Amino acid sequence: MREVIASGLASEKPVLGRFTSSHQERIDVTIQQMDLENLSQRPIGELSGGQLQRVLLGRSIVSNPQLLILDEPNSYVDKRFESRFYQLLEEINKRSAIILVSHDIGTVLSMVKNIACVNESLHYHPGSDVSADWLDDKYACPIDLIGHGHLPHRVLKSHKHHS
Repeated sequence: MREVIASGLASEKPVLGRFTSSHQERIDVTIQQMDLENLSQRPIGELSGGQLQRVLLGRSIVSNPQLLILDEPNSYVDKRFESRFYQLLEEINKRSAIILVSHDIGTVLSMVKNIACVNESLHYHPGSDVSADWLDDKYACPIDLIGHGHLPHRVLKSHKHHS
């Protein structure tokens, strides 16, 4: 598992050299951020889907990229880690731009700066203050966003799709 995260620094390592102590420190910090300390010696094939997702995110962030593109990053992430996961994305976003692809607009809505929805065409909305009318118009489905705490949920009203 540690080697997978370290592979995110491959472009910084000399071809015949080893990772420096600075690299090792960045790997350690990333393992800690991903809450993977107790799994650092476990083979990658023995990890659960959620643990693997955290390792892969760790590999992506260990190099401190300017841009991080995440496609459904919370897939397989266990519920215990999910709130920490969104806090972590907020921390990462302080130093890296993040493009996040998700079908779960309700969960990410409270955490994003701008929204682009794809539903047969691209609809861009600057800011995250999205009205119900805008959602209805862009998704062609009536969607209610219900919020409690920091994680809103979506509820689809009973409706028929128009062909």
